[in-house]
Amino acid sequence: MAKKEAKIDLWVASQLDEFNINYDPQGSEILEINEALKTASKRGTGKVGFPEFVARIGEFVLVIEDKADLSKHVKLTGGGEESSTVIRKQ
Repeated sequence: MAKKEAKIDLWVASQLDEFNINYDPQGSEILEINEALKTASKRGTGKVGFPEFVARIGEFVLVIEDKADLSKHVKLTGGGEESSTVIRKQ
């Protein structure tokens, strides 16, 4: 699975580059986000968490944690509901 995730990392990075979005891989250089990540482990252990990409776009923060396994993908709707719908690149 790690090889598949590495390919996804490269694809996501290329998309961010294409849209001229400056990002930090594997964490953040933004002090407040780094503080928040210190207890953001994926397993809920309270240890440090490292999302694949973090970017600031205007007043928004974009955090990307990519998953190679489609069963881990969800789409959040405007109403906050989760759906198992997967958005695929055409």
